Amino acid sequence: MRWIINRHHRQALAERKEAQAAAAPAKLPNATSWSTKPSRRTKPSNLERGLTERADANREQWRKRHPDVAKEQRILRKSQVQVGERWRNKLEGTPQTHEHASRTCQGALARLCKSGGIDAEQLVAAVEIAAVAERIGADVAVRSMSIETRIDGGRQGSDHFYEALSRVRHEVAYTRWRAQVRGPIGAILDMIVGETVGFTVVAKRYGMHNRRAKQLLIDALDLWPRILHQVVKEVDAATVAAAHAGIL
Repeated sequence: MRWIINRHHRQALAERKEAQAAAAPAKLPNATSWSTKPSRRTKPSNLERGLTERADANREQWRKRHPDVAKEQRILRKSQVQVGERWRNKLEGTPQTHEHASRTCQGALARLCKSGGIDAEQLVAAVEIAAVAERIGADVAVRSMSIETRIDGGRQGSDHFYEALSRVRHEVAYTRWRAQVRGPIGAILDMIVGETVGFTVVAKRYGMHNRRAKQLLIDALDLWPRILHQVVKEVDAATVAAAHAGIL
């Protein structure tokens, strides 16, 4: 008789669970495909602790042997961190380029920036354009040349290769910039490259109004980051790998 009672009791419990499951609202699927919580920090192994302690000991010994060099490197690291913090909100250009442009005290463009005629990003664009133009020649456009012949990274390592790639990107961007810039290119280069002159001097030299000369300068500086961004996307990692493989 007792086993009959237990069977009915278990059956009643099962029916109640089914009724509760049917009455409960359906759970919505989780839209998050990954955890937003920070990963749990794992305890380092004995091998990892040993390697870390050995590296710290080697660095400490090197600092004791070369105190002057170690001090200079600490100062350099701190200054680089400070420069990166000051310009981390800038999307175009490196922090070092922005820092160099902000400390430029001479030239018509620097005076124009201090007076509010152009902003810091436009001044950075002018610095980059001037650097490329002075390297390849302000009056001669870059001739068409394959990346393979303009980058020779097989003998001097990957650092030299990617540094050369950056130069190629800027040279290609400079060629397109010269072709797409609006207005007389000579007038614009006079305000950006070499011993620059103000837009008022350029206006008199080329027979145009001061407002037009200034607007040509602003348009040319605004055009540079757009073209450079496009060139960087075109000469991407796949292109780099293909060119690098072809010259190795």
